[in-house]
Amino acid sequence: MARKVNFSKKIEKIKAQLDELSVEIENGSKNEDVVVEQKIKISDIDFESEEVATLMKIQARLLRVIQAKLKG
Repeated sequence: MARKVNFSKKIEKIKAQLDELSVEIENGSKNEDVVVEQKIKISDIDFESEEVATLMKIQARLLRVIQAKLKG
């Protein structure tokens, strides 16, 4: 026996999930943390305890600074 699938219910469920996601994205972009620039010595950072994502952000920032200094 074949199953009957009610696609309209599935579509409504997906639409509701998309609406929730869009609301969360909009709220997330409004509630971004304010980044306070601080002067931190490299020797004060414990790189071993940092997460990979944080280390990658540090690496990208260092790369941008080095490239800017090399350009002039």
